[in-house]
Amino acid sequence: MGEIRDNVTRNLCYYLSLKGISQKEFAKKLSVSQSAVTNWIKGKNSPDIEMVAQICDILEISVVDLFGTNSNIYYTDEEKEIIRQYRKKPELQNAVRILLGIK
Repeated sequence: MGEIRDNVTRNLCYYLSLKGISQKEFAKKLSVSQSAVTNWIKGKNSPDIEMVAQICDILEISVVDLFGTNSNIYYTDEEKEIIRQYRKKPELQNAVRILLGIK
């Protein structure tokens, strides 16, 4: 496999896990077969360019996040859970940003 396909495979698995989305759910949201998603994850093929924007929208990531090498970004299980919970509670996101001095 090429480097970009390796990155897509790794990053797609990572962000699906981070969002808590199954391959079946993801396929349904994209209106593609589950085998298409499985093939992306296994690196047998890659999503076409039209699909990339939809993937990024659903996973709430950038194209750079999908195609890039996030080799120096690793999250603990606790950090992943914090991110998942943060995304599930938009009514609390502003308060969290204020507490962290982000806003």
